[in-house]
Amino acid sequence: MAAGAPRVASLGEWPAHIDPASLTSRIPEPDERAGGFDAGVACALDLIPRDGQELSARFHGAYTPDAVARARAELTRLEAEHQTAWWLAACAVCEEGEIDQPAFLRQIATFDALAADPSVRLEAARSEAALMRERFEVVDGLALARADGGMQGAYLAGHEIAAGWAEHLGLYFLGTFHPSLGLEDFAWSQPPDPEAGDREARLGRSGPVHGSAAFVKCADADELARAHARARAHLLRSTAA
Repeated sequence: MAAGAPRVASLGEWPAHIDPASLTSRIPEPDERAGGFDAGVACALDLIPRDGQELSARFHGAYTPDAVARARAELTRLEAEHQTAWWLAACAVCEEGEIDQPAFLRQIATFDALAADPSVRLEAARSEAALMRERFEVVDGLALARADGGMQGAYLAGHEIAAGWAEHLGLYFLGTFHPSLGLEDFAWSQPPDPEAGDREARLGRSGPVHGSAAFVKCADADELARAHARARAHLLRSTAA
């Protein structure tokens, strides 16, 4: 796994702030819990054939116009060997929770069964795509994820911008698969303050996530609405140019 992670990061052209070791950290040690199985882990362990890994590797690091366009196109007539089907099948196994080692091994066994049977894998992929589309709703013109996978579902459904609510953080996130939301000069309400004594203030409750121009956090619903309006106008201009 440790040897496979840098290869997956290179294949997916991950941005610099994403450490390949983040894949290794998803595997729980005995008596510990971790993120568990996902499509990136499947690639690093070669549970997905090498010639079917690129899309999963890319989506693990960042969503891009070419990758989203490929997934949208393949979904119109999905086949078991499509890279989109492999990615969705792996997403169907991912739980994004506190996974212990026995549960992780069960995840591996479940995906092994999907990998071995094209018809079962295709059904799992179609089901996961449908679930992703059910995990967001459009509120005031913005695709807002109600559960994990909802932002991805919005992109697959044709939305250029999507948002999500992180209840455990009390924050909204706004993202796009385009290079930028156009918020580089946006007036954030609670930006990071490196000199603050409080950790939350140092990190900030609004602004770019890891310096990204395409994925930001918003402190409240009002800031989300203002950021979305600016981003929507930016993308309308940039896609029309």
